[in-house]
Amino acid sequence: MTVPRGSSYIWVTWITGLLAADKQCEWSAWFRAHFSGFEKMPTDFNLAAWKAAHGEMVRARAAALKAEGYTVFVEDQNKFTLKGQAATLGGVPDLVAARGGEGLVIDCKSGKQRGSDSFQVLTYMRVLPLTHPACRGVPLAGEIQYRDASVRIAPSQLTDELKRLIRGTIERVGGDAPAVKVPSLSECRFCEITAADCPERGDEEQSRAPVEHDLF
Repeated sequence: MTVPRGSSYIWVTWITGLLAADKQCEWSAWFRAHFSGFEKMPTDFNLAAWKAAHGEMVRARAAALKAEGYTVFVEDQNKFTLKGQAATLGGVPDLVAARGGEGLVIDCKSGKQRGSDSFQVLTYMRVLPLTHPACRGVPLAGEIQYRDASVRIAPSQLTDELKRLIRGTIERVGGDAPAVKVPSLSECRFCEITAADCPERGDEEQSRAPVEHDLF
């Protein structure tokens, strides 16, 4: 049953697609930030297989970092809950590594590369110096570990402009006023919110129906 939250709560991955401009429907994130217990769309996603593959990637990268002399913190050791005026932000970075006065936050991705991946790590880089003892007062870099490649994110990539973008997105998604709703086939097909809570949810058949006109 859909029930309002006592206060707005945002999981980092709910906003990374918005930050990357891969998604335009801020309402979907706003709804999840303000309501819980809602019915979700059925999915054929194999969660058990994903957990197994992801866990193996995390273990392998952690072992490699330890061999390089890093002190490594894994998943729940990195969990944060940062309460701000607009909302509470939560997340669980896969790995945090510290060595010689520098820090590194790593997220492992077993799927294809997406633009939102970088924004997920950049958001961690913004928050962890405030929440993780190993990240306080040290230069913090980022890394996205894929199956066959890794992408490094320099501390300089977390610019003042990007910090403002992160803050502004959190303020809109966490605010009392409903955010902009942009239903479309491309986004609605991957959205877990059903038509019971979002009557405007894009309909696949209607979206693909051809339009006839004598323009040409």
